[in-house]
Amino acid sequence: PLLMAPPVPPHVQQECARFIARMRRRQHAPSMGALDVAKKAVEIMRQLIGYASVKDVHGLIELIKSVGSTLMSAQPHELAIGNMVRRVLAIVREESAAGGEVEVGDGDGEGTGGGSSSEVGVPSAAVGPSLIKMLDAPQQPDYSRRPLKAIKGQMIEAISELLDELQSAPTHIAEQAIEHIHSNEVILTHGHDPTVESFLRAAHKKRTFQVIVAETAPGGEGRLTAFELAEAGINTTLIADAGVFAMMARVNKVIVGAHAVMANGGLMARSGCHLLALAAQHHAVPVVVCAGMYKLTPLFPSGPEPFNVLLSPQPMLPYNEGLHAVDTPNPAFDYVPPELVSLLITNIGGNHASYIYRLLQQEYHPDDYEL
Repeated sequence: PLLMAPPVPPHVQQECARFIARMRRRQHAPSMGALDVAKKAVEIMRQLIGYASVKDVHGLIELIKSVGSTLMSAQPHELAIGNMVRRVLAIVREESAAGGEVEVGDGDGEGTGGGSSSEVGVPSAAVGPSLIKMLDAPQQPDYSRRPLKAIKGQMIEAISELLDELQSAPTHIAEQAIEHIHSNEVILTHGHDPTVESFLRAAHKKRTFQVIVAETAPGGEGRLTAFELAEAGINTTLIADAGVFAMMARVNKVIVGAHAVMANGGLMARSGCHLLALAAQHHAVPVVVCAGMYKLTPLFPSGPEPFNVLLSPQPMLPYNEGLHAVDTPNPAFDYVPPELVSLLITNIGGNHASYIYRLLQQEYHPDDYEL
């Protein structure tokens, strides 16, 4: 049974238990993609806020963090869950601040130069921040006394808007395709990413181009991508992963998806993507990444977090071959450093990897980076 704090309503606990069971059994792949996981996490957070019995904002924030940590523990490498918990926390903080005055720590009221502004006849509103306090840590808002009932409706409405944003994210990314893909270009991709596929399909409506798809061994997801693109009428070529370097000289752009966009602008992407990016760098070919904002995480690729996961070795070495003494690791993801990424296309536009810090400030509150 799922153990949670008493303020969590029973039916929300049941939803959490079902979600965690699916994640632990890995039913999210391929039936649940990262977008479906993100939407489900937001729906659970919306139910939690709507039915939670806490009376103030501080208690709600602590409750969301507690439930969010429980959901994240089911699959630590599925970073979209934590990203959505952080987005919901940012919404709670924003709506609380917009709902009225939020108390902050006591100030000493001292001005610069040993006197207050009123002593020299200057209105206090015209005086800027004290230079003495400029380097001090910012005062944290006090949510402990803010009643929750008056602003709960605005929070739920804002979270519903977040769900609409998630639903339309692939469409908004695809709408930018004709700005980046031009006629008669040769595009190289690999793996099977629905966002990238929609991006290429949208460009095909107004452009004629060729797509080279690496098969993405050992799972062979690239074969599915090649089949679906060919069915859509796109000129498609399927190659082995070993042929990527040889084919890169005739490629104009590399367009790939990502499992997560890290805080430094690097990527957690399908295994083999780092090799693809290195070949592109050698031939001076730009690497374009299509990923929704829900994949943007404030975490860095270093540390104890288990961002990667080992898949079954069956595609590489069938069990019936009898080579039981052979160690056969099959990592799901590669880390691609930010210097190999030319452009990140999200549902709010295109940005360079060096601009990720600004996007993090827009999406999340600094206090929620570590849940």
